[in-house]
Amino acid sequence: MNTPTRFLYRESLRSKRLFLIWLSAATLVRWPAVTGRWWLIPPIGLAIAALQFYSRPIPVVRKRLKDLPVLKTFIAPLLIAAVLVLWPVLEVGRTISSREILVFFWCFIILSVNSVSFDLRDIEGDLRNGTRTLPVLLGANWSTFLLAALALLATLMTPLLGLRGPANVLLPCSLLLGAGSIVVAVLSHVQPIALSFVADLFFCLPAFALWLAR
Repeated sequence: MNTPTRFLYRESLRSKRLFLIWLSAATLVRWPAVTGRWWLIPPIGLAIAALQFYSRPIPVVRKRLKDLPVLKTFIAPLLIAAVLVLWPVLEVGRTISSREILVFFWCFIILSVNSVSFDLRDIEGDLRNGTRTLPVLLGANWSTFLLAALALLATLMTPLLGLRGPANVLLPCSLLLGAGSIVVAVLSHVQPIALSFVADLFFCLPAFALWLAR
């Protein structure tokens, strides 16, 4: 099931959660204004408005964004990769180059591995709630195959990032180790908390590899 503890406190924490959401939104809009990047405010405002309907129904159609097939699996990786890679480029007023696009897709693939892992963990709860994530549509076996394929693709893309020295060896090795751990955990039907740990470890291993390569 999808973390049942979260739903136990949903109503009691509702006001605090809304306060944090609107405080974060106000900060995101205020920062470009303070730093003189007014042209960033419209796209930020549009993103904030759209994400209001991630967990609440869109008027008229009465559907949440997370109810759309596959969107729940990939919306977080897409947004995080954009913030990490594309946002800094746009903020300084530069044109996005082919290398930055490559890094964006590399980050998106790695984040997608993590997202699919968590959706695999939550597959029973998503089935009961009618949330059509990618693992729900593909099934556990094909989703595990997809995990391995995405991890392999990220590993093969790593040499294209232009890293030099030990990093060019340690980084792809760390990705293979992390992806292998996820696949073994899924096939072994480990407890949800263990799968969550292994999925997050997939992020830590590349960072550790880059630290070793310094």
